[in-house]
Amino acid sequence: MRVRPLTLTSNCLSHFHSLSDHHQLFHRPISELNSLINSYVRRAQPFFAWNLFRSLRRLRSDIDAHTFTPLLRPSSPSLGKQFHAQMIRTGVDSGTVPKTALLDMYSRHGSLDDSLKVFDEMLHRDVVAWNALLSCFLRCGQPHEAIGVLREMGRENVELSEFTLCSVLKSCASLKALELGCYSRQVHGLVVSLGRDLVVLSTALIDFYCSVGCVNHALNVFYSLNGWKDDMMHNSLVSGCIRNGRYGEAFKVMSLVKPNVVAFTSVLVSCSEKLDLVTGKQVHCVAVRRGFTFDTQLCNVLLDMYAKCGKISLARSVFDGIRRKDVISWTCMIDAYGRNGCGKEAIELF
Repeated sequence: MRVRPLTLTSNCLSHFHSLSDHHQLFHRPISELNSLINSYVRRAQPFFAWNLFRSLRRLRSDIDAHTFTPLLRPSSPSLGKQFHAQMIRTGVDSGTVPKTALLDMYSRHGSLDDSLKVFDEMLHRDVVAWNALLSCFLRCGQPHEAIGVLREMGRENVELSEFTLCSVLKSCASLKALELGCYSRQVHGLVVSLGRDLVVLSTALIDFYCSVGCVNHALNVFYSLNGWKDDMMHNSLVSGCIRNGRYGEAFKVMSLVKPNVVAFTSVLVSCSEKLDLVTGKQVHCVAVRRGFTFDTQLCNVLLDMYAKCGKISLARSVFDGIRRKDVISWTCMIDAYGRNGCGKEAIELF
């Protein structure tokens, strides 16, 4: 009997794990069934993935590492250890791909010792494996060790990727220590020398410099890129300038490109945190001129800013002007009344 090809689309993900599908399980190539397991996991249907896996274990002798690795992503710590034990018994736990998947699984659950053990067992480590180890230390709140991974990668002559450099910058930012400036300068130099994906790496550099208060360095990175800029980079720099009280530079950067809702929202969030009513009003005026006050999310942030600054009438004016109020709009307005001693109005609005 000829078996029809398996099409992995959202409309054709048949549940091959049922008893009536044994013929399919026997005759489909294992690579197709592995892809089906992966599709279930990507579509947030781990129950179907696990059922299919259990059926394959009973009926097939050719399951491989790619049968297991998708299942590690949605697994709990105890279930992940069970899968690891089964991989060892089946003899598919060796190799860079399964080891990296195991390392990532353990690091997501905060099992640093298990992650390090898996990494030490790896015979061949590519840049993906090293990046997984670096991410492991970051997830476990150990940025010093993450920076140590960068040193070790240099000693091992591992080619650095954009992900590596971005992760190291996050480590430096987490430590908030200027003594790590040497590392940031090294990474800055590597960004320039690599010349790959300058936008992503430069945005990470800008985030780092702003996080440690070195706004001038962030501005130098920004202006050195000439045309290599996108909205994410602009928004990152605007937000960083506002966080550090450099409002003039923030508005100058905003004037260089067509403003967007994300940039305005970032500025308003900072104004709200700093209770900076003057700057908040200026941003409100510009947002009105640009037609951004139709955006519900921006209006919610604007409402919250006025409420925190004690301007309840302005907050109510913004609330009344929101065309499509969501649950956050109502919650912000009720909270605004409560915060400013207007309990009766809060109850009436509720």
